Amino acid sequence: MKRCKLFFIALAAGVLAVTSHAAKLPDKIRVLSCDLAAAGANDLSSELKSLLDKADPDVVFLQHVTDWEACDQICKLRPGLRVLTCSSFSTGRGEVAILARDKALLSWSDTISKDNCFAFAVIQAGSRKLGVFSVQTTDASNASADRMVAEVKRLQQFANNRPESFLIAGAPLANGPLAENGLETIPVDSTPGAKKGPQLWAFNAGFISRPRLIAIAGMSSPILVTDIDTANTFSSKFAYQNALLFPGETPAPIQAVLQPSAAVPPKNFPTALVVATALGAFLLIALLFRRPKNRMALARIEPSPVATTDGQLTEPTRQNLIAWIKTIFVQRLIADRRKMIADEAEATRRTLAIEQKLSDLQISLQDRISGYEIRIARLETELSASTFENRELIRLQISDLKEKVAKARGEFVVRRN
Repeated sequence: MKRCKLFFIALAAGVLAVTSHAAKLPDKIRVLSCDLAAAGANDLSSELKSLLDKADPDVVFLQHVTDWEACDQICKLRPGLRVLTCSSFSTGRGEVAILARDKALLSWSDTISKDNCFAFAVIQAGSRKLGVFSVQTTDASNASADRMVAEVKRLQQFANNRPESFLIAGAPLANGPLAENGLETIPVDSTPGAKKGPQLWAFNAGFISRPRLIAIAGMSSPILVTDIDTANTFSSKFAYQNALLFPGETPAPIQAVLQPSAAVPPKNFPTALVVATALGAFLLIALLFRRPKNRMALARIEPSPVATTDGQLTEPTRQNLIAWIKTIFVQRLIADRRKMIADEAEATRRTLAIEQKLSDLQISLQDRISGYEIRIARLETELSASTFENRELIRLQISDLKEKVAKARGEFVVRRN
């Protein structure tokens, strides 16, 4: 009996270990940030479920959600998600929450100021512990951004369950304090006509693709979806170029080739007309070779409206046939010229779009380099005033930032060329 109990205990432990390992998130995860302000859960259930099925996120950041029960209803729309944390401030402005496909190592929520708050959780993503923030704020000044930077620095001092990477998602924050402290973001690819939506900042984690904003009817703010690589410190060089795509979607350049622009005029010559033109040309050549040698004799023959007595065409008919063939060829040349002009205009449009994208990439890289240089200057100032114990740590940070600057400048030179 005792052996039987031990066997079932071991079996249960094995099943628990297998299921726990299966639920562990990978290094590369997909995150989704959704602001539910002024949105009814019943009205959005079908649209939100469709988006969750299409995006299949690993982590979901919620702002202005009603309560824990509303979070649980969203989890039921996409089986596998669970509620990690949901605030309960009861301010009437909505709560903040975090959902994920794995359990949290620790989680809590806290206020930033009046009506401004955040939720936090630590989850295991691959080999790293990932700290995730869902921020709900209307403060456009540096106060909320400074608070988030302070939280990140405080968490980096934890002895246990210390996060190695961080994600901050939700309401837009002031860029200055975040960029100066090593956090990175990428401009989003928004749906045409979409309003300004949430942002996502990453620290010690890299973007795999450009974040994407998706508008849903009934929501005041679009939903942000992006892919993150928690195993890399920097974003991929293709992250600034490649837009996030769902299964079944085609990249825009390939889609433009598969579906030509409407500016290209359709062909105006059906198959029957081409066949008639070829027959007319053949007939003209045959008539020219069978033309009478004595032109004066032909002039004395009584002309027929269409043909002479020996079956040959009259001179007026022959001239009309030649003029008709000339008209056909001229029309074909005009159509080819129109098509050439349309193709040239399309090529010019695509070239300008590529140049604009390269310009945006260069500006983004310059901003990153400026942020690194500002941080280096601050660390050098701290180095001169620091104690002996902290100097080595500050020197390592400065060396790491200089490597980042060199790498960013190398990417700038490559992309510029």
